[in-house]
Amino acid sequence: MGTFSKKRKNQKLRGDELVLNIWQRLTRILVFLSIIGISILVFSLFGPEWDKLQAMDEENANLQKRLYELKLVRVERLQDELHTSNDMEYLEIVARDKLNMKMPGEVIFRIQR
Repeated sequence: MGTFSKKRKNQKLRGDELVLNIWQRLTRILVFLSIIGISILVFSLFGPEWDKLQAMDEENANLQKRLYELKLVRVERLQDELHTSNDMEYLEIVARDKLNMKMPGEVIFRIQR
């Protein structure tokens, strides 16, 4: 009878180990599925934000390019203005038109529109 009770105890222990292994496996599977679920949730929440960020980066690059082009245009216009402000013919036209100046012996006729 002693050998039978030992076998019974061994079977109970093995059965407990089997139950414990099943619960450990189920717990691991549950943890794994939870991690996957949380990952999917995080990606679904931040995915659209990532797309918006990419679009904003593209827009920023386009605006930086446009700003550079406008600065070049501004520099060209300033150089043209500097060149024309030193041109005697241009200064003469501006003086006659805006400052009502005239050359000696010259008569100016203004026509009202």
